[in-house]
Amino acid sequence: MPKLLILSTGGALTIRRALGARDDQPLTLRADLTVTIEEFANLPGSHLTPQQIFALSQRIQNLRDSFDSILVTTGSDTLEETAFLIDLLLPEGPPIVITSLPRFSGSGFPDANGLLAAITVAAAPSAANLGVLVVADGAIYAATAVQMQFSQGIGMITAPTGFLGRVEGDQVYIRLQPLNRQWIAAPRLVEPVDLIRIGQGADDRQLRHSIADNVAGIVIETFGSGRIPPWWLPAISEAIQRRIPVVAVSRAGVGGMGDEFGYVGAYHDLRKLGVIFAPDLSGIKARLKLMAALAVARSPAELRALFQERKYS
Repeated sequence: MPKLLILSTGGALTIRRALGARDDQPLTLRADLTVTIEEFANLPGSHLTPQQIFALSQRIQNLRDSFDSILVTTGSDTLEETAFLIDLLLPEGPPIVITSLPRFSGSGFPDANGLLAAITVAAAPSAANLGVLVVADGAIYAATAVQMQFSQGIGMITAPTGFLGRVEGDQVYIRLQPLNRQWIAAPRLVEPVDLIRIGQGADDRQLRHSIADNVAGIVIETFGSGRIPPWWLPAISEAIQRRIPVVAVSRAGVGGMGDEFGYVGAYHDLRKLGVIFAPDLSGIKARLKLMAALAVARSPAELRALFQERKYS
């Protein structure tokens, strides 16, 4: 009988109540699946840190040989980051699925529908070797693409590139393969990495504070496909001269980097300074990737290569 492990970062009791499980004994679902529930942490999503998710990824890797699939339940606030970081840190293998914690219905009991959909995906052989999958509202998303669209309710989790498949009853339909999945075998995460979002007319105070603090890296959410106010250029140049890597993403969150504009502060100026570009990554994901990449890159060239590398399934 296939064995599924549910790792909870909070609300393990709620999960047990939703599934009708008692004590700490494995639960048999659908007469063909044994479910074990383990509480990794008991924290809301907003309290989790990258270091805790790094430890969670190590726990998952250590348990992979003992279970046929693993489901992680976590708070929705940082589900996007949790899914991306685990996907980045672990190689392909048996299914790994992430979903948000069960919510309580009007009757006061936890709603198990979303949880059962995620369990159905985790138990499906077709979910193997696809990296981390996120299940929300019956849709299946790639961890690299998933993002939070609304603050709460149905439709909260989505992906600009669309979903990979859907759960319909007890059937799983995966129609697309995830793109741009990358594995970084980082032995640790390097911090602090600061994330700075540029707004119209913003000065460079936050950037200069990061430089003064000698942070490990800086991610800047730029305008468009890689443009900044011209008065930011001296501080960016200073950061790079001080060997603080600077990664640029678009504040749009999705899309390529680069353009033909010739004015000061456009993409070509950042490229000349030595900025690393992370197309199709949001700022929060690029920050996590930089933490992992700094742990394995032995030179600026290797660090740049990690951001340029693309793997297709």
